Amino acid sequence: MTRSERGSVTLWTLGLSLLLLVFGGLAIDFWRGLALQRELAAVADSAAVAAASGVDEGLYRETGQVRLDAAQARALALESVAFQDTPIFGVEVTVLPDGSRVTVEVFGEVELGLLGVLIGDTEPLTVRAVATAAPRLLP
Repeated sequence: MTRSERGSVTLWTLGLSLLLLVFGGLAIDFWRGLALQRELAAVADSAAVAAASGVDEGLYRETGQVRLDAAQARALALESVAFQDTPIFGVEVTVLPDGSRVTVEVFGEVELGLLGVLIGDTEPLTVRAVATAAPRLLP
């Protein structure tokens, strides 16, 4: 090794260490967002199933037609979401006008660590999950 090459291993090691730190931080932010999305998907699924049980009983008794009561479906979905232990900052419940289907959309936020520093964004990452369910009678 010549005198001009002295310290080059140290510089390479330092550079690779910084590169690993950056990619590790990005991977952690990505997996935190993915984990929250999976949690939100489970919350949205359970809320949609709960909302689908909000059948208009009066209409069913009179005509035998299975249709959702929009107010009851919303209340059941919100109650299901409130019961969960997941950090949620927004819920939207949509019942189709014909009462045949309900859609629940839940929103959560992930605070960015290293990724926020690199892109210069102080806003959290918004994550959402959507689930749809329909009422049905069991035989």
